[in-house]
Formats: sequence, C-alpha cells, structure tokens
Amino acid sequence: MTQIRRVAVVNDVARVGRLQTRNLNAEGYEADFIDLPKPGASWPLFAKLLILPARLFAYLPIVWHLRRTPYDVVHVHFVSQGFIGLLSGKPYVVHGHGHDLHTNMRNPLLRWISRLGMKHAKAIFYVTPDLAPYVAEFSNKAFLLPNPLEPELFQGVRPPSQLRKMFIFTRLYPIKGAELIFAVAPQITALVELSALAWGPLAPQLREQHGERVKFIERIPHDEVPALIDRFDAVIGQMRLGILSLSELEAMARGRVVFMRLDGSLYPDDPPPVVRVESGHELVEAIRNLQADPAEMRRISDAGRAWVAKHHGLAGYFEILRRGYGTPEPAPMPETETVPVGAHDA
Repeated sequence: MTQIRRVAVVNDVARVGRLQTRNLNAEGYEADFIDLPKPGASWPLFAKLLILPARLFAYLPIVWHLRRTPYDVVHVHFVSQGFIGLLSGKPYVVHGHGHDLHTNMRNPLLRWISRLGMKHAKAIFYVTPDLAPYVAEFSNKAFLLPNPLEPELFQGVRPPSQLRKMFIFTRLYPIKGAELIFAVAPQITALVELSALAWGPLAPQLREQHGERVKFIERIPHDEVPALIDRFDAVIGQMRLGILSLSELEAMARGRVVFMRLDGSLYPDDPPPVVRVESGHELVEAIRNLQADPAEMRRISDAGRAWVAKHHGLAGYFEILRRGYGTPEPAPMPETETVPVGAHDA
C-alpha cells in the first residue's frame, strides 16, 4: 500500500471536517483544514443553483492551492463538492453526509456533478447505513464511516433522574418527520416542558402553530451544544429516516435518552439503545411510560453512552479511514518543519 502522510481536508459539515483534521494530526498525519466559502448556504435549492457560477469562482484559489501543494490525498466533504478533488489533480476521496445524497441526487445537475466526483474518487465514505443505496453503483470503493464525536462530549455528564424537560433535537425538515412530533405536541406538553430547535424550512410554520406551547431555540455555535443538551432530560430525534444522525449521537453521549424512529435492519448486529417509536401516539405513550420508571431511564442513559463510545470512537474510525486512503498507517513525519495552511482555515 502507498504511504500517505499529507492530507487536505476540504469543507466542513457539522464540524466533522475540523474534528477530522485535528484527529488526523494527533494520529501522526500532516493535515490541513481548508473550508469552502458558502454563499447562499441556507437558500432554497433553486437559488443555490442560480449562484453556482459565483461559488465556482470563489473556489478557484482553493483549487490552485490544492494543485500546487504536495498533498498525498484530498478528502472532500459533501459529495456534490467532489469536483474540487477532481480539479485538484491529486488522489481524492469524497465524504457523503446525507442531504448531499438523499436530496441532492434528485436534482439532475447535482446528480451529474456528484456522480462525476464519485466516479473518479479513490474512495467514497458515507456516515449512516441508510445512505448505502445511493453509492451502490460504486460499492467496491464505498465505506460506511460513522462520524467520530468530540471526546469532550463524554466529559462531565450528569444523567437526569426524572423526565420533565424534552428537546426536539432534529432539523425541522419534512424528511426528518418533524410534523409527526408536532402533531402530538399538545399531548406531549401535558406531560413535560417541550422545546425545539428553530432550524429548517418548517420552523416558521411550526413556530406560528405551536409557539404558545413549545419553546423554539435559535441555532447556536456548535461548542455550546453540550450545554444546550444538558438543559433537558431527554431528546426527541428524527421520526422518518430510521438512523442516528449527529444530533441523536451527541444527545446519547451526554447521557440523554433519545426517542426516535429506528430502522432495526440498518443496525442488525448491535442496535443502539434508544426508545423506538413509530408514530406520534407511540411517542406520547413512551414518554408516559418512562416517566413512571426512573430506573429504566437511567439504564437507557448509561447504555446509550456506552454504545456511542463503542461505535463512534477513534480506533474504529481510523481503521476504516486507512482502508479508504489505501494505507495501513501514516508515513513518518519529516525532520524539517512545515508551515501550516492558514489562509483558508476559518
């Protein structure tokens, strides 16, 4: 296998790119984080496509930097950005995070761009098992690579002993099933205090409809997420996809019980210890049952932290990463000091 030492990590999705860069450097690689400008990131898809030429122009200095710097591999986050790896002229891998596969692939232009990047990539990583069908065409070089979590998430955890405050910790998108949760908001708020993250296209409508009984919390910097989770006794996650996204994982790491829809077929060997619900009615009943059983609440809390530590720790992460990179371990660092890239490290 070819030894790989110097890595460019391009783009940041839910801070995974930054965390990966830090972990790579700690593991003995020489990794630079290069973020991408994201004009119109929160705009609707049609608007993003309209300003695509402006985005491409903004990427030119980054592509030039990648081409003239002796990187052994370029690791591009978000599949639709894979063309940057192609333009870099270096071996590259692409990393799918969800929206870039199950949503963007429905658009003809983005699907063409994404498939082009995947076709020429050295490897394709994807973060949750439900994304496997979207990369099936390239299954010979596709790897399930669950997101690693910040080690700090596991520190200073105080699991709650009662279920009094709950947090809807999922983006308010139709694909997340947010409407299924809010359909039973009156029943839930009769049992607990309920808050929600005001993030996603459904947020204005849901806030207008349920603002009197549900407290909406604006998005915060990611560094403040652990403190936010700690304000609640349990979390309601997505109700449609059937997988654990980053929000559910972070809540479990903080010792919070997660209520969500889980597709057990995607976790056949070691299913995560969450409270599995399929409907709003089941959600209300599950909340009521757990309120009456504090011992079970503590058991699920402890089991959740252990499961996340086992499946989203760094040892397994690097094992899969090296398989995709095609190297057993990083090559020895040179004796000469190198200057880190700072121009793009935002």
